[in-house]
Amino acid sequence: MDSSPTEVTSTRRGYWLSMALVVALPAALSAQTWGSIKDWRSQHLRQPVSATLGQPIDYAGASWTVTRLTRLAGSEGSAVVLAEFEALAADPKALGAIPCQVRLSDESGREWQPTLFADPVVGKQYPEAQQRSLCGGSAFAATEPGKPARMAASFSIPPAASSLTLSIALYSALPNYLSVSEPRT
Repeated sequence: MDSSPTEVTSTRRGYWLSMALVVALPAALSAQTWGSIKDWRSQHLRQPVSATLGQPIDYAGASWTVTRLTRLAGSEGSAVVLAEFEALAADPKALGAIPCQVRLSDESGREWQPTLFADPVVGKQYPEAQQRSLCGGSAFAATEPGKPARMAASFSIPPAASSLTLSIALYSALPNYLSVSEPRT
């Protein structure tokens, strides 16, 4: 029994299509998996760039200085930590386009996000801090080249939290992040 030329062409086409899928499908899956691994790594495996309070350090294309990391007695039995920091960048507008994350953590691994000056103690004791933006876009947008972008964040924490560390992470610099520990008293 002889096969017709159309059947042979159809069989060959099916064979090559299945071979292409055998190569293309694993390649597509591995490319997708590699992207997921890189995303996971950039979000979870981070390397601290340790800094000292008041000392400038280069990070993410700017010279950063954490100028204040102060614990205050908050309202309703809480504590408030005020962090003030600045960054001197050659191109503030470019730096402002990069997402930035600020957080506070303690020795037991608990983390807090900024509260946007929700506690009135910050406004009473440090009114100038309320005029500053959080890290990122608006802080850099209002800054001229050659002048530092001044930023601030406050955190509402349990009074017993100890050994606090401020972290500032710009997504373009991950897995590295800026890390400043609370001064020991």
